[in-house]
Amino acid sequence: MLGFFKRKSLRDELKENPNQPEKWLKLAEKESDGEALANALIYSDGSLIIEALKLAKEKNLIEETLKHLPESEKEIKALFAGLNEKKNNNLSRARNFFETAAQSKNGKVRFLASYNIAEILKQEGLYNEALKKVEEIEPAVPESEKKTLQKLKKELEEKTGKRKTGFFKSFKEGLKKTREALNFSVFKGREIDEELFEELEERLILADIGVKTSLQLIEELRKETKKRKLKTSDELLEVLKEKLKSLLSQYAGELKIENQPSVILVLGVNGVGKTTTIGKLAKQLKDRGKSVLLAAADTFRAAAIEQLEVWAERAGVRIVKGSEGADPASVVFDAVQSLKAKGENILIVDTAGRLHNKDRLMKEIKKIKKVISREIPGEPSEILLVLDANTGQNAISQAKAFKEITDVTGIVLTKLDGTAKGGIVIAIASELKIPIKYIGIGEKIEDLRPFNPEEFVEGLFS
Repeated sequence: MLGFFKRKSLRDELKENPNQPEKWLKLAEKESDGEALANALIYSDGSLIIEALKLAKEKNLIEETLKHLPESEKEIKALFAGLNEKKNNNLSRARNFFETAAQSKNGKVRFLASYNIAEILKQEGLYNEALKKVEEIEPAVPESEKKTLQKLKKELEEKTGKRKTGFFKSFKEGLKKTREALNFSVFKGREIDEELFEELEERLILADIGVKTSLQLIEELRKETKKRKLKTSDELLEVLKEKLKSLLSQYAGELKIENQPSVILVLGVNGVGKTTTIGKLAKQLKDRGKSVLLAAADTFRAAAIEQLEVWAERAGVRIVKGSEGADPASVVFDAVQSLKAKGENILIVDTAGRLHNKDRLMKEIKKIKKVISREIPGEPSEILLVLDANTGQNAISQAKAFKEITDVTGIVLTKLDGTAKGGIVIAIASELKIPIKYIGIGEKIEDLRPFNPEEFVEGLFS
């Protein structure tokens, strides 16, 4: 009788009902079975290719899986054959297989094949060709592979010199006014004395790092000077650079858009570049293969709706809008319904920024958040506050006011290229302790940059 109630094994279950790709994948992981892995790919129609490939590498199942893939799975079979040849260092044969796999209708298969071609080109020393291949596939990179691709891109940019002369050069130019205000170069070659500390403190305050943060930094430099027995200003500036990188790295973070769909709520007073930021962000996300929808929930100004329409057209994304004076929450509700109906990935919501009427704005934001979380549990993923770097310490005041209204998850600091007050980045991190997600250093779409503490600090000193 006990045998009658015995639970079926996973393999027996799959014999009776084989069309269960996730369970084939589980069996492959459990028993290191290449045939099971091949079945996971066949029954999922290749949609599990990234997970399967990762497992095949971990369990050394590439060759065995290849044996069980039928000829009908031509491109997937070519991908595994290419990986097998690459493992054996037969790069020319591997590349031929990857070229075949790159013709697949499955976007993930195409990406993986092209990525491996780029790696082979790198191994062959053809760095410019490899970088070109990476740039071709970057817009369609699956979210799970984004970091891997960025790492390869960074390596290739360094190999070709483009990271230094392209990206970093333009980054340096964007921080030119702040760098000139700080003018650390005047301190080089001096001995460390009280006069040096006082002059350095003055420079930090003038660059809008803030009195409180500047005094803290100078006090830490005094301590480190005694502790490390520093003698020259050059040594002291290197310690300052370390301190700034350490401080900023605590408050840097990537955009959280892992959920499908994700909602990004954008706040900011008029004139800070909020609508422009939304447009640039929408374009960048679309270029990464995301489907994006904009919601014009700043119904207080007709100009705000019109400006967002222009950006939606420029970015090639849809927009949901209401009439001037309409209830912002109802516009957001319509946008959420449209997002779900179309199966799009990301909704970016523009909001009014009437800080002069804080109570009304607080109620409005609260109502919008309630609509979003009711229709899409767990959202919004991000509540971004856009600040204008030109306003200096006033940006801190704005941020504090918005923090009272709602939970701000990240800062976007615009117009850094037009101000000598770029030190406000450091003040925001030190005083507000809100992650800085993006900075704007120019008019171009690509000049809205994910915030990188190391590059920012190097841009201030170089």
